[in-house]
Amino acid sequence: MATHARPDCLSAILGGMLRRERDPGRRQTARIGVSSPPVLLVPVIGFLFGFVGSMPVAGPVSILVLERGLSGRFRGGLYLAAGAAVAESVYAFLAFFGLAALLARYPAVVPLSQAGGAVILLCLGVALLRRRRSSEVAVAPRPATHGDAVLGFTITALNPTFIATWTAAVTTLYGTGLVPASTSLALPFSLSVCVGIVAWFAVLLSLVRRCGGRMSQRTVAIAVRVMGVMLLGIAVWFGAKFGLYLAR
Repeated sequence: MATHARPDCLSAILGGMLRRERDPGRRQTARIGVSSPPVLLVPVIGFLFGFVGSMPVAGPVSILVLERGLSGRFRGGLYLAAGAAVAESVYAFLAFFGLAALLARYPAVVPLSQAGGAVILLCLGVALLRRRRSSEVAVAPRPATHGDAVLGFTITALNPTFIATWTAAVTTLYGTGLVPASTSLALPFSLSVCVGIVAWFAVLLSLVRRCGGRMSQRTVAIAVRVMGVMLLGIAVWFGAKFGLYLAR
């Protein structure tokens, strides 16, 4: 959910489906037998896109969810993931309506959004580093609040490159020939994407809860610092892209 290249991962999911669809024998069998309406495939495919596409722990949302899990704030991590999933599902929904073409007409939107994201990630990275440096002892986990969901939503919403990502995903979906090209599929697809994203992070937090108890507090503190450095790196990358835009 963030800066990773989701289309490459998602295209592999449907590769086998596309090959089977091109097999005349299979198409004939499908016409003779009883098959599910194509629209029923959309939620399944959307769920897979959201679930598998969220697996790389490289983006800022993944890092923050993992940090909350290591800090014992599992519910907060799930709230944050849910907020990010809502924002990303909105991008998936808009991809059906060609919003990528609109962004192409207004190229300043992307770098300006990345500049805003850089500021937020910079603050978060510094906060993680300072919090753990100031105290090496365990602290009681803060209860989850709606602020976690708002943070996840904001970070993802400020990354409009997801439009290009989900446009490629929708193109792949249409390319399989399994579903008709129709904007009526936007809602079920985007909702299932949201569920898939939340499901993956729920699995991730469950694994962290199971394995995190075996880690010493010092190890957890080091891991959180590393995540803070990673957030700072992503912030610098966003800021550099904004700087290059201004230098044009």
